[in-house]
Amino acid sequence: MTRRDNRRDPMRIVHVTPSYFPCVGGCERRVQEVSERLVARGHDITVLTLDCATQRDFFSPRGAGLLPTELLNGVKLVRVSPNGGKLGGLLAWCLARRGGWRTLNWLAGSEFEFFFGRPCGLGLIPPLLLVEADVVSTINWCVGSAFWSWLALRPRRIPQVAVPVLHIDQPWAQRQVYSHMFKGCRAAIVATDAEQDFVRARGITSVTVAGGGVEPSRFEHRDGAAIRARYGLGSRPVVGFVGRQDYLKGVPNLVDAMRKVWPEAPETVLLLAGPKAHRDSSVTDKLASLSVAESQRVLLIDDFTDDDGPSIIDACDLLAQPSVEESFGQVLVQAWMCGKPVIGADIAATRRVIDHDANGWLVKPFDAENLAARILRLLAEPETRTAFGECGRAKAIAQYTWDHVTDGWEATYRRVVNGSG
Repeated sequence: MTRRDNRRDPMRIVHVTPSYFPCVGGCERRVQEVSERLVARGHDITVLTLDCATQRDFFSPRGAGLLPTELLNGVKLVRVSPNGGKLGGLLAWCLARRGGWRTLNWLAGSEFEFFFGRPCGLGLIPPLLLVEADVVSTINWCVGSAFWSWLALRPRRIPQVAVPVLHIDQPWAQRQVYSHMFKGCRAAIVATDAEQDFVRARGITSVTVAGGGVEPSRFEHRDGAAIRARYGLGSRPVVGFVGRQDYLKGVPNLVDAMRKVWPEAPETVLLLAGPKAHRDSSVTDKLASLSVAESQRVLLIDDFTDDDGPSIIDACDLLAQPSVEESFGQVLVQAWMCGKPVIGADIAATRRVIDHDANGWLVKPFDAENLAARILRLLAEPETRTAFGECGRAKAIAQYTWDHVTDGWEATYRRVVNGSG
């Protein structure tokens, strides 16, 4: 491979990721923002992904029915079936044979679901065997598509960069196969110092901490007052949560905390905003358990437009994001861009983003009492809310713009392509 020593030489980069726009999520936005900025810098970017518009499509027999190839803002998209295509069909045939499950379980051991579960990453193998690239990054190692991508690229000797997006406090991040996968990668790009330490301990030495990001101009015209008027919130205090609504993201715990907040601050509204398809049964059941009076204090904003995102956050007095499953916590930075204080769970990743007592607070995971106390204190102390929000905004602009993130990705790719990473 010809080394590209000139910083302006374009690179052919392939991003392999389980999901991409229009699927909504922190990782999806990160890959999209970086991909589009790399295109603007003159690089050739292909995103190889699964045919998914929501995470539910991972388990759909036919996927989302999106275009198999598409050019979106200069990024070339190639989508394959979450069923695994022809190789997935072969897997299904094997599993249907007598002893098929037993044999594959014996081969895969305790990681059977990771290798062969849904979404099925086998459909990524054929295009990866043909793709022309200077470097390939395998993104989001939570599902088995990452393994099949890594395996397909090994015989081709195309340099690989790991972007594992590990939620290091969760058991799945301890998979033994990751150590083998890291050894086949030239470098890694991670979100926090905590993830960097975790990755280095598993055998990879060249690690870039790139974080997550925001585009400051996106927040210049936010209009929280318009959102408050649209939903009849008036001047009531609003506690917000934005994102995927499930158990590990802490939403049931947040609802329990609000039930402790409401007796002391009955006018307070809990605003839950995010894709309706990403609200799981634990949240639905918890909301259904509320009394009529409590339910009237909950506002659900489902499937909002991207343009409304900053204004929805701006309509809140504070954001409570008590998630225990994070690699970074994108919404925290978005809240800071709106000058809002944040509350997050005291886990390794979030500790590296929130500076406790400076731009937000950390609370004990799944501790509704602790969370409620912090919410009540922020509601009662407008000067603390303002100070936290201003400090957070300064940090976001200094460290977490998308241009800054893209710099880290681009520099890592350049080192790898030039054989120095």
